[in-house]
Amino acid sequence: MSPPLDHQLKIELKLSSSHPQLLEGLDIWLRLGLISDAEVKKLCRDYLTCAAILQPHLENQPQEILTSNIKSRSLIAALPLEPKIPNKPNFISSMFQSLGEELSVRWLLFLGVFLVVLSSGVLAASQWERFPAIGQYGVLLAYTLSFGGFTFWTGKQNNLTLTAQTLLIVTLLLVPVNFWAMDSFSLWNSPINWVVLAVASLLLSTITVLLAQNRTIISNFPNGKLPLINILCLSYLHWGWKLSSFPLVAVYVAMVGTTLITVYRKLRLHRENVNEQNDSWGIGIYFAVIIYGLLGLLSRAIFVAGVNVTQLGLAIGICGWLAVWLSEKNLSSTPSLASLWENVGGILLFLGWLVSVFTQPEQAIAVSGLSLWVFSRRLQRHNSKLDLTAIFFIGLQTIWLAWRLIPEQLQKLIINTATYLTNSQNQPLVLLSIALFPYIIVMLILTESLHDNEKEELAIFGNQLTLLLGVCLTMFALINPTLLTLNLLFSSITLAIVTKRHSSLPHLVYLTHITGLLTVFSTINWLSPNLGKEIWATILLTVMVAEWVFSLGAGIWKRSAWYIGLAFATLSFSLLFLNLQSSAYNVIYTYNRWGIIWLITPLALTGLAIRTIEQRRILNTFLSVLAVIAAQFLTLPLPETRLIGLGVGAGVMFVNTRYLRKQETAVLSIGFGLSFIAALLWGLPSLAVSAWFMVGGFAILSLWLVRTILLRKGTELTVIYAAASDKWAIALCTLELLGITLHSFLIYTGNFNAEIFYFLATSTTLAAIIYRSWLQPTNWAFYTIGWCLELLVAEVLGFGEHSVIRIGIANIVLGLTTQLFGEWWRRKYQTIPQSFHILPLIYGAFSVLLRLSTFTDWTGLYTLGIALIFIGVGRRREEFKPLLYFGIIGISISAYELLFYQMSQATGGALGDALIAMSALGTSIMYAYRILSPWLINYFRLTPGELKNIAHLHWFWSSSLFLAAVTVPIQINLYAGIGTGLFLTRYGIWQGRRNNLNTPVQTVGNIGRDEIWVYLGLLTAGITGIYLQYLPIGSFFTQQLMPWNGSLACLFAYFLYIIPWENLGWSKTPWQRTAYILPLIIIGITQEQIYPITLIIAAGYYIFLSTTARQIRFTYISAVLINWALFNWFHQLNLKDSLYYITPLGLSILYIAQIDTQLKLQEFKEIRHFVRIIGSSLICGWTILFYQNLPYIPGIFSLIVIFAGLALKIRAFLYIGTATFFITSIYQLVIFSLSYSFLKWIIGLLVGILLIYIAANFETRRTQINSLLHSISDQFQQWE
Repeated sequence: MSPPLDHQLKIELKLSSSHPQLLEGLDIWLRLGLISDAEVKKLCRDYLTCAAILQPHLENQPQEILTSNIKSRSLIAALPLEPKIPNKPNFISSMFQSLGEELSVRWLLFLGVFLVVLSSGVLAASQWERFPAIGQYGVLLAYTLSFGGFTFWTGKQNNLTLTAQTLLIVTLLLVPVNFWAMDSFSLWNSPINWVVLAVASLLLSTITVLLAQNRTIISNFPNGKLPLINILCLSYLHWGWKLSSFPLVAVYVAMVGTTLITVYRKLRLHRENVNEQNDSWGIGIYFAVIIYGLLGLLSRAIFVAGVNVTQLGLAIGICGWLAVWLSEKNLSSTPSLASLWENVGGILLFLGWLVSVFTQPEQAIAVSGLSLWVFSRRLQRHNSKLDLTAIFFIGLQTIWLAWRLIPEQLQKLIINTATYLTNSQNQPLVLLSIALFPYIIVMLILTESLHDNEKEELAIFGNQLTLLLGVCLTMFALINPTLLTLNLLFSSITLAIVTKRHSSLPHLVYLTHITGLLTVFSTINWLSPNLGKEIWATILLTVMVAEWVFSLGAGIWKRSAWYIGLAFATLSFSLLFLNLQSSAYNVIYTYNRWGIIWLITPLALTGLAIRTIEQRRILNTFLSVLAVIAAQFLTLPLPETRLIGLGVGAGVMFVNTRYLRKQETAVLSIGFGLSFIAALLWGLPSLAVSAWFMVGGFAILSLWLVRTILLRKGTELTVIYAAASDKWAIALCTLELLGITLHSFLIYTGNFNAEIFYFLATSTTLAAIIYRSWLQPTNWAFYTIGWCLELLVAEVLGFGEHSVIRIGIANIVLGLTTQLFGEWWRRKYQTIPQSFHILPLIYGAFSVLLRLSTFTDWTGLYTLGIALIFIGVGRRREEFKPLLYFGIIGISISAYELLFYQMSQATGGALGDALIAMSALGTSIMYAYRILSPWLINYFRLTPGELKNIAHLHWFWSSSLFLAAVTVPIQINLYAGIGTGLFLTRYGIWQGRRNNLNTPVQTVGNIGRDEIWVYLGLLTAGITGIYLQYLPIGSFFTQQLMPWNGSLACLFAYFLYIIPWENLGWSKTPWQRTAYILPLIIIGITQEQIYPITLIIAAGYYIFLSTTARQIRFTYISAVLINWALFNWFHQLNLKDSLYYITPLGLSILYIAQIDTQLKLQEFKEIRHFVRIIGSSLICGWTILFYQNLPYIPGIFSLIVIFAGLALKIRAFLYIGTATFFITSIYQLVIFSLSYSFLKWIIGLLVGILLIYIAANFETRRTQINSLLHSISDQFQQWE
């Protein structure tokens, strides 16, 4: 059976003719029967062919494939398999093709219409006062009729569809403005105006109806009379606004009427099974006009008529609800459009609620009801947490709105009664903790329904929101014990009911358990509000023990009891700890001793560990250990409880160690035992600090003796305790040594005196360490022995003069002795511990720290001793060579230290003299290493290359000092400096000389190492030349010949360039490169006093280099020098116009673009074009910016550049010249229009008409414009 209405489906596609899959898609449609063979041929003949005579190179274009010679369907499917890919159009062609697309045409039309309306409006406004009201309205009516007439005309043209649609939109949007203008101009005052009013209304209504029914422009505008009535009513409702209260009535009539019409149409179409074709253009423009009309009424009511926006909340909300309802109905057909309308509706609902919530609660409730409907529908469709959150908060605020509807007297009666019953007269807000509790029950019912509908994720989220509200209500009730107890009681009952339905959820069980206990505590606090902290701690400990007893067994309730008991233990500890704070101020109260009751916690945990299974036993034992440690914070501060706490701790830890069998628990057990002994000793008569160190030494020795005894027994538990004893001995040994170290430091700072007990404690500790490591020596044992030896030396020397230098000398002796002892150990055992490498270094480094503040004539020898320690250790292994190098550096430092002392004792001289002396010493050491290299290689165990590198480092150091001396004054060491410079120069240049030119060259990067030495030698020679200028012969060159130094440098560089250096044993590259840069350096130095002829000579020299070296880029330097000479001549001739200076720069850039060999390559064509643009833009742009008051200058320059571009076929010149010409012309036109303002709006009107004309031409003549652009683009591709 055929459907009642057989609609023809119209599909409009806009594709590029060069789309690679176009023919394949046509073939698929042809096979499916969606298109006939004749239609395919007509489509190809009309759009996919072109005459071959107009395209001589058509074989390179993909359009040649798409001809009308296709005879059969098989070719249509085979053509896409061709490998040819359409050439990508260039930027200009792409830009103009984009202008022909739909969005671009619509945008140009919009701009044109905007300019026409704006310019016409301004022109009319300038003559506005000359016309009456009817004439003023006539202008608007004439515009509306003009746009309507153009719409009908363009609608009849097959190739102006976009233009017609754009003009139709403008016309329909102008109709409500006309009715608004009729009412605003008061055209009700005279019979003539009535005639105009009637005629205008008839014309506007007719235009609206005809445009809505014109299916050539709007192919799918909604059918029926109701949409037209709706549009017209929205326009006619602009009449009669002079009557009071009518604007508000008009807005609500518009909102409610539009809603009823839309809902009625949708429901009727759904009931009649009519599928309305919702194409985006027809339906979109209908809704756009409707929304525009509604917003126009709203805007006029709010901003013009002065209607209070709070009275429009419900209207705005209804409009929003309608948008959401429509989006839901169109969800399946147009999902993207439906989503847009849904968002718009949500925003309007929020705005409607916002404007009415504070002053119109009844409207806000109504809008809230609409919002609940919207979000409930969304929740059913999307199952979104955001929607459920919105429902939660909307319902919550609806309670507040409903409360505001209750009369004020009744509100006061309810509040007074409730506050009296709950004793909350000062905090009436706490009543919310009970008043809002029913809402929690409502939300729980909602979440249960979600559970029943198997929406578990939403139900869980709803429970979380409800829990959050419940927690907030409980927070409100915290300040009122009665309400808090009631709130907790209601919460416990509610949670118990919910937990019974969902008993498998652990978090509900925990929450119910905790809430029930909190209810009990709240009841106790309500009945006895003045209980002290110690009583509450006792209650918590009692409940803790009860919970832990209850936790014995399996089940989720018993597991929760264990965790809750743990929490109560923590809370009781906090209360008892706070109770102890008063003892910190030496105020002891009886309840301070209550901390001892917390010892029940570790005892209870130990009991649990004994009664539970293995896994739970380990956890309970571990927590018992932590509890023992925590209990000491409550018992240690008070002497009465200290011994009890430590004793109980030792006993509990002994039991825990039997079960855990861990070294950590054994360490704690021994620690508690040692602490117990220390507490007993603390109670004896006061012991001196030195006696405590003696006790520590004996404790260390005793622990290691006990370790030996325990290891002999060999059981698992004794082995664990032996390891724990060893760790305690090591820890006490470390503390002992740190304490003695501090005492030794205080001796030498003058705060303490040496005592025999410290010496004995150190000796006892040393004996204990030797006993521990006698059979198993380790590196750490040797380190500790070395530490003890250092302390013994310090304590012994402390009985005499307290001199730090004596300690430093003793450290050097210890370092050398340890080094020699290490050599003996290696010869005896054929190996050497790591500590014998490090200990001498530590002694040496410590001696350096001790002598930092000392500087005498023998401190250089002190440094030499330290250097010998480093050298002695560094010689042992290859990986210790950095230490050897440090020792060699130390030898140099010792030499410099002796030099510094001698310089400090001398008189006269300047800083430069000191730098010269230091450089000379470094040069001497450098030559010493080279001369004594055969002996030093054997002693240092270095290779000849490594020793040579050391000499090179001294050369760099001496050269740096030599360079630094140039920057400071020199008084007495000028000749020494020249001599040092000559030696450094000779060393550097001779290091760059090759003994055999055939040997491979070592390189650093791309530069040979020998060339680098030549560069450095020449640099040193240059520095030496700076010293030479202070001689009498040097002043002649620096004064009389200063302006000619550049020319002399070119002559000297010429000889450097032509000498055959390779025949003399050197590479020619560094010498020639020096010849390249030497004139530039000299010119830079003498730039303040230089003749233009010198610059010209230097430019000629670089032209010579470009010819000889065949490097055209040397002429770039010549161009710079010539520009410099020109600038100097311009300055001498007093030519100050900036164009004289800019033109040579621009021409230089163009010269580079013209002669550069790399830019001539094809791959650098774009870069060359860009450089030419920069050069020509510099000249032309300068004339545009600074010579617009003399327009003939930029005009002449632009014409010169244009003719140069046309003559030479260079695009850059043509672009820049044309741009300069246009900018100059447009600038002059703007200046002219500013002088004559009326002309400005005439120009705007003409520009708007021109834009509309351009848009229409782009729409109608796309093919011709694209062909023309292709031809122009091909010709431009042949230009440079």
